[in-house]
Amino acid sequence: MATPLPAELLTSPATFGARLARANTVAWQYWPAPVVAALLAGLAYALLMRPGLNLAAAEALKAAGESGALAPTVLSHIANAFGTFFLTTLTFLTMWGLGRVGIRSPHAKVAEVYSATFTLLVPLFLLVILLILLTPASAWALSPAEISAAKGQLVDLQRAALHVAARTPAALAFVGVTLLGTLAQFALAYPVLKATAGSRAVAVRGVLLPLLPALLIQFLGVAPLIFAR
Repeated sequence: MATPLPAELLTSPATFGARLARANTVAWQYWPAPVVAALLAGLAYALLMRPGLNLAAAEALKAAGESGALAPTVLSHIANAFGTFFLTTLTFLTMWGLGRVGIRSPHAKVAEVYSATFTLLVPLFLLVILLILLTPASAWALSPAEISAAKGQLVDLQRAALHVAARTPAALAFVGVTLLGTLAQFALAYPVLKATAGSRAVAVRGVLLPLLPALLIQFLGVAPLIFAR
């Protein structure tokens, strides 16, 4: 039987699961979904932090009476993107590994199921990126009081920039997609695992065991935004 497209999971998880159970697949069948979702998550976080970090670096240079390329800021952008990419990838590996431990069946196709659920995050992170790009420049600006309190110190300016970014609607959308999107992935995975594993109890184990660890990993990624609000 033909392998179902991962997008079918979003419209009818039970049907997708029934088709997946009968299809000949490999563990990496839907690998583009988690990879693309992780790349978009990293890009979204880097874009979210970019305006504030650039402003903070510019203010630090101005206070020091210098000008030039903002090499440390570029490295910060790369670190933000890679860090979120890494955590999203780690979330997938946690879902896969602990889900397989919970189900204990080589025929349940845990890797295919959880990788397909990342299809949900792709359009959501695209919308978050669009929201970030549409956010006016004034939303990222540091107040004169924040600039004055930092006294030209880059770390303090970056902390103030994080606080400003965390209060934007784009940051709220990013946090919501990251945490609620992960919960939605498990909700989508359950009926599929029930079909592939052939047992409701087994599917419950395959969902509950990785649920909290995966949420914890994702929470670590958005915790700076949550606590900076």
